[in-house]
Amino acid sequence: MRQRIGPLRAASAEASTGEYAFLVGRTIDAATLRKAERIAVEWAVLPHEVLIALGWIDEREYVAALGAALGIDWLGRRPGRTQGAGEVVISAYAMRPQVIRERVSLIPTGQQPVLATRREVDAIHMAGAEAALIDHAIEGLWRANPRASARYGAETWQALVAAGIAGLFLGGVAVAPEIVAPFVMALLTLPFLCVVLLRTAALVELLRQRRAKGGEMLRSVPDAELPRYSALVPLYREAEIVPDLVEAMAAIDYPSAKLEILLVLEASDTDTREALAGLDLPGNIRPVVVPEKGPRTKPKALNYALELVKSPYVVVYDAEDIPEPDQLRRALATFTKGGGEIACVQARLGIHNARQGWLARQFTIEYASLFDGQLPALQRLGLPIPLGGTSNHFRVDRLKQVGGWDPYNVTEDADLGFRLARAGYRTLTIPTTTWEEAPIALGSWVRQRTRWLKGWMQTYLVHTRRGAGSRRALGWRTWLGLHVLMGGMLLSALVHPFVLVAIAWLAFTGDLLAPDAEMWERVLVWI
Repeated sequence: MRQRIGPLRAASAEASTGEYAFLVGRTIDAATLRKAERIAVEWAVLPHEVLIALGWIDEREYVAALGAALGIDWLGRRPGRTQGAGEVVISAYAMRPQVIRERVSLIPTGQQPVLATRREVDAIHMAGAEAALIDHAIEGLWRANPRASARYGAETWQALVAAGIAGLFLGGVAVAPEIVAPFVMALLTLPFLCVVLLRTAALVELLRQRRAKGGEMLRSVPDAELPRYSALVPLYREAEIVPDLVEAMAAIDYPSAKLEILLVLEASDTDTREALAGLDLPGNIRPVVVPEKGPRTKPKALNYALELVKSPYVVVYDAEDIPEPDQLRRALATFTKGGGEIACVQARLGIHNARQGWLARQFTIEYASLFDGQLPALQRLGLPIPLGGTSNHFRVDRLKQVGGWDPYNVTEDADLGFRLARAGYRTLTIPTTTWEEAPIALGSWVRQRTRWLKGWMQTYLVHTRRGAGSRRALGWRTWLGLHVLMGGMLLSALVHPFVLVAIAWLAFTGDLLAPDAEMWERVLVWI
């Protein structure tokens, strides 16, 4: 025996809008429904997706109206919103009303259909799989490839080499500084020369862009041909800027029924959760709560939310980000033009509070150099691109293939860029900007830079663990890029304190500008 269910019942005899007629007079008028139907044709989506995405009807109202029209229950009516024994949960959002009606009619007698919103379907899914999902978010990369995760500490040989170099340097300086100093300066010249050459290439790229007559024209793609896209926005203690975030996401130029925005929250972050609960969120923006287990890190939260993504493309934004409206369309055009080997597209990052002090201005200069010059230069040279932490657009299948983000690496973005290159994929940059806020307090800057240095060290150790085998696994270009980019930044950070102390000492003794200054002293100043 099958369920017996009658036709969809309209709320008004005057409503002539087909299978959605039950909405007219109950939640919307006929004119609004007809407009939604026209937009649905333009976007190649279902009419109720348009109604919900544009905020013309709440998803819960839609499910309640559909349940009343079909004569079946809705999960949201229950206090606990739990699935009962013998019940078949049906996502009201996933199908047309007529398709749902047909499926309900096929349910055997003894089982009861019950409708649910997307959040309710996710909750049921998570209830049965939450432990496995959070475990995969934390340990997935580690289990698949332990040496690719920063959880796996430095190899014994790496620790011995580092200790040996430090011991030789300190011992040499203590015993014979006049011999060791020139030798060290000579050794440092080569890696710093590579860094200088890279920055020269970045300068050339900036000049090339300035001479260009304009950016590449964006080919107009009909909305009906655009694929579905997801955005992940991890939040932690961001209650004050949640309204600005929602406004920035709503300004993205993409069919809202095809764009799903997941705000990823920590379970312990009650302030941000309450701030979101107090907002009337657009229908395409949903919160996702990450359970309290393992490290409380951005990559863990992203891995957890990634399992809810059903789109072929996903982008990561930070809470304070303001992406230019055309960014998703430009990223998609780059993916399409570049082919399947393009796994990631990095948008430029810019600073919108450059006038808020000296530190913010330095950030502006640094970001302009990095995202407008160095990263495009790396792309032209065919070198790997360490990602920028936000405004990274991915092909979801490629992202999952390389293991997602490493929850134990505090610069998971840079690490992921090298893992993508290691897997044979490319990252491209696009000339569209995401604006964000630079720290203006010295303490915030120090904490940020300390975290970055730690992450760069983790990334460098992870991708050099196999010694000579790392070169074979990475290939010459990626291997060289790793040493110049990660190694160069780490070497610079380690050397500069000693250089500054030495320069201060030479200036104090009067030897710095002396006519008979030794060559190593001149090299020291140059470095």
